[in-house]
Amino acid sequence: MAYLVAVTQRTTMGSVALDASVRFGTTAEQLSSLAVMQLLFYAVMQIPVGLLLDRFGSRKLLAAGAILMAAGQVVVGLSTDLPSAVLGRVLVGIGDACTFISMIRMSNSWFTGKRASNLQQWFATIGQTGQILSAVPFALLLRETSWEQAFLSAAAISALVGVLVWLFSAENPAIAKNHEIRIRDVFSKLKENSRKSVTWLAFFTHFTTQSTGTTFALLWGIPFMVSALSLPRETAGSMLTLFVVTNMSMGPVIGWFCGRWPQFRHVLTFSIIGAIVLVWGLVLLGPNPTPFWLLIALVMTIGVGGPASMVAFDYSKEAFVPAELGATNGLINVGGFLAALLMMWIVGVALDAQGGPELYTFEHFRVAFSLQLLVTAVGLTGLVLSLRSSRNKLANSSV
Repeated sequence: MAYLVAVTQRTTMGSVALDASVRFGTTAEQLSSLAVMQLLFYAVMQIPVGLLLDRFGSRKLLAAGAILMAAGQVVVGLSTDLPSAVLGRVLVGIGDACTFISMIRMSNSWFTGKRASNLQQWFATIGQTGQILSAVPFALLLRETSWEQAFLSAAAISALVGVLVWLFSAENPAIAKNHEIRIRDVFSKLKENSRKSVTWLAFFTHFTTQSTGTTFALLWGIPFMVSALSLPRETAGSMLTLFVVTNMSMGPVIGWFCGRWPQFRHVLTFSIIGAIVLVWGLVLLGPNPTPFWLLIALVMTIGVGGPASMVAFDYSKEAFVPAELGATNGLINVGGFLAALLMMWIVGVALDAQGGPELYTFEHFRVAFSLQLLVTAVGLTGLVLSLRSSRNKLANSSV
């Protein structure tokens, strides 16, 4: 429940990006700052949150994250200028940073092996339902009521979940004993783990698989579909729903695959990345406007990237003991969101640089979206190098 609400709070701005542009009178680069600053603080806070997680445990961090997100959404809801809204999204990003790795840590404190792999995918799958909640009921609530009422309602739900997590969740007592260790010791262990190639294999797996999908769903998908492709908002919203449904349906499949054939996880990862690059190539080199069937193919393909990124945490749960997973998974989780915030910023800058009376045209997006593949190329390079190093150090069953 905590992760589902966190994903909802994370993606609310993407579903109403055009409304935000009108409310705050922004350029494309300024609009991207709402998501970029949110993800920047999400990424920056991963390691500090991981250190706190290994010291204080999942329950406290999950509850604190929900309350922080509630505070952030209140600020956004009451904002009448861009800087205030950015501050609110920063708080949402910090609260969101507390949630995912805490969920992974709590799950791995109770379960191991194939069951842990499958549960990680199922929890992530359930969480992605939050994107549907932001794309459909939240966006509808905003249009039918007001900006303030929509965001304050989202804040109230997050605050409620924070209270419920505090009252009813629990971590494995055997793992909880490790919370007596000092922050200095946790940081020392993180430094040691950061020197291991498997950590960077997981980092670049996360970096490369989920980033274009996050960029599309969190910010630029709606402007592209509504303004560049002239689709009705309802149809664009249904595409984000399709993105989430694909994400949800493929999560258990990938979890089953990793549990059944762990030695081929890297093959699965490279295949999915190849498919993502291929479909983006077809869209960017294809006709204007993009045929509807190709848009569906794009949305479904990048939708697989989310569950594919969970392979990163499959690597880490086998390589490290549960007491070390908070900080190490925090470092790994930086990957995909660092790549996504770079892509969001690059797309916004590229759109503004092309100028003209119509900012969000197909030809402008063709150039802007092409540049995001440079970030993907960096991730692929890191993935290949870390895989080569890991295979020299680990048994094939671990890679």
